[in-house]
Amino acid sequence: MTAAVLFLYVAFHLANHLFGLIGPDAHAAVMKVGRVVYRSDVGEPLLVAAMLFQIGTGLFLAWRWSAAPQGLHRTFQVGSGAYLSLYILGHMNSVFIYARSFLGIPTDWNFAIGAPTGLIHDAWNIRLLPHYALGVFFVLSHLTSGLRVVLIAHGVNRRAANRLWGAGVAISAAISAAIIAGMCGVRIS
Repeated sequence: MTAAVLFLYVAFHLANHLFGLIGPDAHAAVMKVGRVVYRSDVGEPLLVAAMLFQIGTGLFLAWRWSAAPQGLHRTFQVGSGAYLSLYILGHMNSVFIYARSFLGIPTDWNFAIGAPTGLIHDAWNIRLLPHYALGVFFVLSHLTSGLRVVLIAHGVNRRAANRLWGAGVAISAAISAAIIAGMCGVRIS
């Protein structure tokens, strides 16, 4: 259940970031709609609890699975999940503790891109490029890895599932690059 809820949130969140390619106003308009749900008095604590549950159960599974030899796909799934556990905790810390509690600033487009200087014109903000790029890439390719396991369990040919996984990883990289481009000022008209 938590994975399904988080899938919906992540899909919305990443789609919202893709609207950055249109511009900050488009991103803000989409975010305003989403925040009605995920920033509500019920939605936000449930979302945080779901994230923490996924991190805890994911690390438990990673510990179990890493004890035995694994193939490329399982190793990638375990490794991406381990990375995401740290990424999500760091991301929540940045939003809840640093921005909202310590600085008292909104966690909007300007916060994400390190305004007013931006991501690429500031020696401190540039560190966020790999942070965001890897976060997006690994969350999508981790989901693709899970889909591969489900497809094989439901009788899909392993070679076909592996090809789909490869395409999913490539699409994950493309979406990550598009989001980073938008955050760095690239706009589509």
